Amino acid sequence: MMDVKRIVSRIEKNYITSNLKKEQRIDGRGLWEYRDLKIESNTISSAEGSADVSLGDTRILTGLKYEIGEPFPDLPDEGVCTIMAELLPLASPLFERGPPDEQSIELARVVDRGIRHADCIQTKKLCIKENEAVYILFVDMYVLNHDGNMIDAGGVSALTTLISAHLPEGKIGDNGLEWTGKYFTGDELVKELPLVMTYGKIDDIIFLDPNLPEELLCDGKISISVTEKKITSIQKSGAATFSIDEIKMLGKKSLEIGQNLRKELNLLQYRTSIK
Repeated sequence: MMDVKRIVSRIEKNYITSNLKKEQRIDGRGLWEYRDLKIESNTISSAEGSADVSLGDTRILTGLKYEIGEPFPDLPDEGVCTIMAELLPLASPLFERGPPDEQSIELARVVDRGIRHADCIQTKKLCIKENEAVYILFVDMYVLNHDGNMIDAGGVSALTTLISAHLPEGKIGDNGLEWTGKYFTGDELVKELPLVMTYGKIDDIIFLDPNLPEELLCDGKISISVTEKKITSIQKSGAATFSIDEIKMLGKKSLEIGQNLRKELNLLQYRTSIK
């Protein structure tokens, strides 16, 4: 496979860096601006919730499926939600077939941590009968096109998928598991709306939502997940270091950007209304 990072570095690094120093980006954005976010929900008819999200040219399709199983022994009245990611080779020449690599594991874990630590999913409501039966949710993200910052696109895609959820309502009767004919929806499942914001760092310049050329040149990245009022997780990757003052600044900025983005996206509009 070609060394894309090396080729891009030779041709574009000076140009990208000199523009960043002037608080300009090669795609016309400022340092703290997102690319356009586009969202479609319920795009997969066979899933119990889905979302097709594009952040610039990065595109991620996410679907929700479920099983009924036994709860964990230490959480007898709580359901389970697992988030996974697959980087399809058609999405980028950087991706190869085979078992999950570091990028797909990072994408799944950072998105999962932001949602889990925000108390987003009401796991107790996923309990059908304590110690016996709970919903086990599988949120699967598929990267269809990679143009940088898969984490933020994946975070919105996974959250929208959960909001659009419509799970058949089950109960334990005399004959075991029975279906009521009603649905358990995202209204009952989702409590908080956590958003993850990823920042790149080249030399001493920090900026939001790196596109692919910027991401390939980054010395490091940091992803900060926030609800309306608090930071729920922080994940750093790469060799770059971030000072305490930089992290404090980015935490405050993430809360501000998150509040504006939450209003702009209006994610609750993607709730499924069936019962």
